[in-house]
Amino acid sequence: MGRGFLRVIAAFCSVSVSVGAAHAESAGCWTTTDYEAAGVREMETMLMVAALRCRTEGGTLLADYNAFVNKGRPALVEINNRLRTHFARAVGPAKALNAYDGFVTSLANRYGAGAAGLKCSDMESILSAAVSEAGSIDGLIRLARDAQMEPVPATELCAVGAVAAGK
Repeated sequence: MGRGFLRVIAAFCSVSVSVGAAHAESAGCWTTTDYEAAGVREMETMLMVAALRCRTEGGTLLADYNAFVNKGRPALVEINNRLRTHFARAVGPAKALNAYDGFVTSLANRYGAGAAGLKCSDMESILSAAVSEAGSIDGLIRLARDAQMEPVPATELCAVGAVAAGK
């Protein structure tokens, strides 16, 4: 075997590694659908934590949150299924549940001390809108977008071509 053959094999291997790395990166990135679902999940988690934190101030936040979850159960289950699918694609089925649980825990931890700049009365307004939209996945996605939920850094979003393939 000559040096030319070895160069071809080396070039092939480097292309294979690059393609494999690109595939691995795009498998773990967040498509538009994944990101929207994560935004709704972040909003739901923010509202849950606020309902628990604000219950000592009186008001109906906890009861309203429970009404939101009951009314929105089908939409919220679908949102969580989308997230589980994302994690199964990103880390494989065997690690997906732990990745999903870690993601949800990180969201709850983010809001444990409250949401920056938002008081319980602000949360009541957001929750009122959420109850109104609870039966609609598209409505919840719009509300999460309007509430400026940012569940993952923009650097983790898929490239345009990957988003089209993943959506």
